[in-house]
Amino acid sequence: MGADSLLAEETLDRLLSEHLGEARQDAVTTLRGEETTWLRVLESARTGSLFAPQRAVVVRNAELLKGEDDAVSAYLEDPTPGLLLVLLAVKPDKRKAVWKRILEKAAVTPADPLKGRALRAHVQDRLRRRKLALSDEALEELLERVGQDLRRLVGEIDKLEAFGAGRKGPLTAEDVAAVSGRGLTAPLYKVSDAFAARRLDVVLSLMEDALEDGLAPLLILATLHRAVRQVRGAKALQEARAPQDEIIRRLGLLPFKVRDVLESARRWSDPELAAVLRALDVADRRIKLGAEPRSALLAAVAAARRPEAALSRARSAR
Repeated sequence: MGADSLLAEETLDRLLSEHLGEARQDAVTTLRGEETTWLRVLESARTGSLFAPQRAVVVRNAELLKGEDDAVSAYLEDPTPGLLLVLLAVKPDKRKAVWKRILEKAAVTPADPLKGRALRAHVQDRLRRRKLALSDEALEELLERVGQDLRRLVGEIDKLEAFGAGRKGPLTAEDVAAVSGRGLTAPLYKVSDAFAARRLDVVLSLMEDALEDGLAPLLILATLHRAVRQVRGAKALQEARAPQDEIIRRLGLLPFKVRDVLESARRWSDPELAAVLRALDVADRRIKLGAEPRSALLAAVAAARRPEAALSRARSAR
């Protein structure tokens, strides 16, 4: 399984439910790879139980298992009846013979972090199951703020569900911003849209409000960076005459946003986009090294007006 902890836990819960139903008491043995060996895992798998004919052995951090692994191949050829063996591994070493054999014989269920369209579809499915309606702008704001961290996304959805209880109509981007603790500050997607469209006065005003409201400077910077990356990707795909559905898929856009992004792409040249991205990287390093965040962000936004000149100033300020 991959690195998203929430997806991994949900997948484990589903596998155990399918194999054991609700009768899990005394039926699940949990081991940790950093604390045990392959031999101990196989012993647990071979040990029967008078009280649980269907059992499961779960090994967390299985990529850290040590010791002799020669018996693993034999077990894979003759597994214990009624036993579900689950190896939770973030990054198993596929160069090792034991993992090559396991990956050949076992059912592999990825739990990699979701991105782009897959992430959006996953979040929309969770919202549907909760019967929680968000406007397109609200969904964009949620994803803009939290990114691909599913555990944080679920936490935000929990708060939105409580906030919207008994309310008619979909929640708005402003609702998402309010629930996140940002008061009356404009949603982040408006910062992203304004920067992509090079409406710099709007960006500066929104950014100042966000900073005053306590929003993390690096989150604002990530929003600016993502806006420019989307514009650059849209410009390249547009020049390649890619259809809109491919642009939506490749860039992970919400469908209603594609026209705005394509329109913004016409306002930038390739050298300008490259220069602004470099200026944003400079701002990122400056903030992380302890520079005053407001000035670093201002320099990055100025790069959208005169990219090469702003980049030179930002370099000299490091």
